[in-house]
Amino acid sequence: MVLYIVLGWTLTTVGCYAAGSLLMARLGDRWSREESVALRFVAGAGVYSLLVFLLGILHLYYRATFVALPLGLALAAWRMGALALPGERLTPLPLLWRRILWITAPFTLLYLSNAMAPEVSPDGASYHLGLVAKYYRERAMVPVTTNLYAALSQGMEMLFLAAYAVGRHSAAALMHFNYLLTLPWLLLCYGRRYGMAGAGMTAALLVYLSPVVGLDGISAYNDVAAACLWFALFTVLRRIEDLPESRGLAVLAGVLAGSAYGLKYTLFPALLFAGVWIIWVYRKMAMRPILLLAAGALPSIAPWVIRNTIWWANPLAPFFNKLFPNPYVTYWFELDYRRHMSMYSLTSLTEIPMQVTVHGADLNGLLGPVYLLAPFALLALRFPEGRRVLAAALFALAAYPSNIGTRFLIPALPLVAMGMAMTFNMVRWLPAAVVVIHAVLSWPNAIPAYASKWAWRLEKVTWKEALRLRSEDNYILSHIPAYGLTRKLEELVPAGRRVLGFSQLPEAYTNRDYMVGFQSAEGGGLRDIFVSALAEERQPRRLAHLFIPSARHKALRVVQNRDDSGGQWSVTEMRFYSGGKEVPRSPLWRLRAKPTLHDVQRAFDGSPITRWISDQGRYNGMYIEVDFGMHELVDDVVLLLTPDQPLDTYHVEARGADGKWEKVKTELKLVEVTTMPGMRRAAVEELLRRNVQYLVLSESDFGCDDLVLNKDVWGVEQLANVADVRLFRLIPREEFEARRKGAK
Repeated sequence: MVLYIVLGWTLTTVGCYAAGSLLMARLGDRWSREESVALRFVAGAGVYSLLVFLLGILHLYYRATFVALPLGLALAAWRMGALALPGERLTPLPLLWRRILWITAPFTLLYLSNAMAPEVSPDGASYHLGLVAKYYRERAMVPVTTNLYAALSQGMEMLFLAAYAVGRHSAAALMHFNYLLTLPWLLLCYGRRYGMAGAGMTAALLVYLSPVVGLDGISAYNDVAAACLWFALFTVLRRIEDLPESRGLAVLAGVLAGSAYGLKYTLFPALLFAGVWIIWVYRKMAMRPILLLAAGALPSIAPWVIRNTIWWANPLAPFFNKLFPNPYVTYWFELDYRRHMSMYSLTSLTEIPMQVTVHGADLNGLLGPVYLLAPFALLALRFPEGRRVLAAALFALAAYPSNIGTRFLIPALPLVAMGMAMTFNMVRWLPAAVVVIHAVLSWPNAIPAYASKWAWRLEKVTWKEALRLRSEDNYILSHIPAYGLTRKLEELVPAGRRVLGFSQLPEAYTNRDYMVGFQSAEGGGLRDIFVSALAEERQPRRLAHLFIPSARHKALRVVQNRDDSGGQWSVTEMRFYSGGKEVPRSPLWRLRAKPTLHDVQRAFDGSPITRWISDQGRYNGMYIEVDFGMHELVDDVVLLLTPDQPLDTYHVEARGADGKWEKVKTELKLVEVTTMPGMRRAAVEELLRRNVQYLVLSESDFGCDDLVLNKDVWGVEQLANVADVRLFRLIPREEFEARRKGAK
């Protein structure tokens, strides 16, 4: 097992380095030996990631593929002489810093052992590697429209997949560990090139020893890789100033900026930053370098935009759903998601500095108390290099307000650390003292003395787990108790059946089709069905009769008149009557709705447990429309509504022979409906109709207690209960009826 982990990691690293060597040989390697090694990996990883994406489109995800590909690239690079390193060397480090560098040894052992241990990070074990595992099982890049995270650009996941194919989860995490090693090396090279070796070393150690950087960098995440790409791009742009005649550097900057977008959406300012920098350097002669920058970036950006346009009907999925309405991610969910990510559980944004530096719980991780000194980085503005670094930091922080979690500061951290280091370097011995203090405070045994006990952090060196001398299952269970339920899915759920849950499981460790309710419009609709069985405010308790003069109409629509951005319009059922008799529904009917056409059929499916929802706050002019396909006699339009809907804000419009819609005189009558029986069983049958056969609920999930107490009413059976997470099977109608008859 350990051999395969190391082999998967090594092969993928070789593939990245070989691809980068070929790229930089083609563009012209204008770097020192030390810089070239780092940039070959970082730039090559973007190229290799693109190759993996293309292999997925061709359905070629096999272990043999990811053995042959890196070996083929390495052979090509060797035969072309691209592996030869430049002769230029950077100035050596001063003796003091060479000695201080040894402080990184225990941290490197800590990081490497945890990277090789089984993957237990929350997002890494759920969707990052969960999606990778699914792609590999399918042998292809496939649409996963029930998981909004699958719509994000997945440049890092492509590297994970290549390593996973050979060495599974730990090999994938080790690919991120590569960036954790490369990032401080780039900082050190930058400092040495521009006569700031001490500042470069200080910044490198401030970043490398940071608790959240270490933990993120050994997990199947992408934030440290994002920081590495940002600083590599900054390094290349700075080099363009030195060698403006080199067109290859503009292309290399484009490759890095494009790879940044392909890695993580929040890095989109990287390309803008590169463009601004090039315009500043070349002034009126910037057109050609800008075109070269775009040419380098486009191959890494276009695949994700095209994929999302085809699969999600939204080139920027899973965001901007108001601009690109689609049936996969709702705009209303996006609003809630953005609101949460911009505040988390904080009561004020003024809490951020202490949360991200000292406490570490509410924002998931801590940078270390030394970063309370980050404002001193502003003093670096007195230096030209300081102004460059801090300008880049502003761009790197541009997307941070959209997600204030600690790890979303990591992309800007190297630039801020460099500014801090330039300031500290003004005082003899201060940089070394700050680094030593930072190292002491960042060691796992010291963190509990000042941070929250819930702070996300590394706890110890895990060599026995890394070498698989201890049980992999026990280690995962100790970090992710729900892993036990994942094992039960493998045991109790037949392959091909679909499982709905309301919270994440470590999906990377199961091959069952598990859907999380909040991760897609479909999942949200299924969760709404379940919740509606219990929540009275979601049950249809009111009828709105909209009486109109009896006449034959080809098409009618009900228009909602109220403006209320804080609530959505929903309709459980919409029916038409004439003389007290319902107009029978016909296949000729054509339905439309504004603003959201998706799922309008739910208002016409005859079920009291489903409803159409507008997906936007109510505004005057929303409507649901029916074209009957023929003229129908209608004198009453009925809306079946939930109690949270307004009852006096509707009118009816009819389409005339000229195709124009005209308001019809409408008389409103409101009727309260008694409690509807059988809602629990109706919810289960609706879930079964939508191809959900199993439910997973934790005890903290709404409805779990009721499902346990009234399982016979629901028509479910509990199959497992592991760490307060329960697995239920939904009983089909025939079996449910047979059980009821047997009970009688």
